[in-house]
Amino acid sequence: MLELDHKIIGIKCYKSIKFFYFQNSQMNTFKRYLYQDNWIDLEYDENILSKKGNYLAYKVSFVYKLEAIGKYDRTIYYDKIALDKSLYDFLNNLGNTMFLDLEMTMPSYTFRGKGFVTEIIQAGFEICDDNNNIIYQYSNYVKPSVNKELTKRAEDFLGITSKDFFEKCIPYNDFYNEFNNVLFKYDPSIIIYGRNDKIVLNESYDINNVKSLNNKTRFINLCQLIKTYYELKNDPGLFKLLSVYYDNTDVQIHNALADSEATRLVFLAFKKDILENKYRDKMIETFKIN
Repeated sequence: MLELDHKIIGIKCYKSIKFFYFQNSQMNTFKRYLYQDNWIDLEYDENILSKKGNYLAYKVSFVYKLEAIGKYDRTIYYDKIALDKSLYDFLNNLGNTMFLDLEMTMPSYTFRGKGFVTEIIQAGFEICDDNNNIIYQYSNYVKPSVNKELTKRAEDFLGITSKDFFEKCIPYNDFYNEFNNVLFKYDPSIIIYGRNDKIVLNESYDINNVKSLNNKTRFINLCQLIKTYYELKNDPGLFKLLSVYYDNTDVQIHNALADSEATRLVFLAFKKDILENKYRDKMIETFKIN
C-alpha cells in the first residue's frame, strides 16, 4: 500500500505488514515507482517507530533498489550500487583536478539592501595529476576593482588589515593570466565546494573587462555530490566533513589555499567512502539526517 499524504508505504513481510515512511526528498525521488507488486530493498532503524497518520511506521534510512519483477523479465527503476559505481568511475577518471577556493569582498556589518559588488580578494588552488599527486599550487591576494578598501567584516574574516592586504595583493589581471595559463597547460576538472566560487569567478570577467574563460572551465560541486550521496537535508560544512573523515578538529582559518587543501582531502575521502561505505553511519549521526 502507498499513502502519499503521510509518505508511507506498507510492505508485506510473511503474514504481516510493516509500515515505513520517507523524508520529502526520498518520496519525491521514489513515489513514481512505489506501487503494488514492485520490490524494494531498503534500510531502516528498528529502534525508531513513529506515529504517522493511522500507522506506526519505521523511518527509511536508505533505498538500495527498486524494481519490478515479471514472469519473464525484470525492470530496474533504481539501483544504488550501480549508481555508486558510476559515480566512483566518474570521479576516478577526471584526469588532472584543480581544487579551487576563492575568498571574496564582504559588505559592512551594517550594510542593508542591494547593490554590493562581490569580488575575488584571495585565490588559492592545488592541481593534482590523475594519481592524486600535487603538481601545482597557487595562493595570492587579489586586488578588487570596484571595492577600493576592505570592510572591517572582510578584515575580520581573512585576519588581515586593509593596509597589509593592499601591500600584498596582486592586480586582478595577474591572477586572470595565471589562471588562464594553468587551464591551458593542465586542462583540469575544477573541484569547488559550493556554488559561490563559480558564480563570483564568472562575474569577475565582466567586472574586469576580460574575456570569459567559461569555455575552458568544467566545474564539479563537491558539496552537492556529498549532500546527494548521503541524502543530507542541508549542505554539510567543509571542515565538519574533515572532522568526520579524518577526526580533524582544526579550526577553519579562512585562507583560500588552506580551504582548497581541505577540499582536496574531503574529495579523496569521499571517493574512497563510495567504495568502502565506512562513514555513512557517522554522517547520519553528525548531520542528523534521521
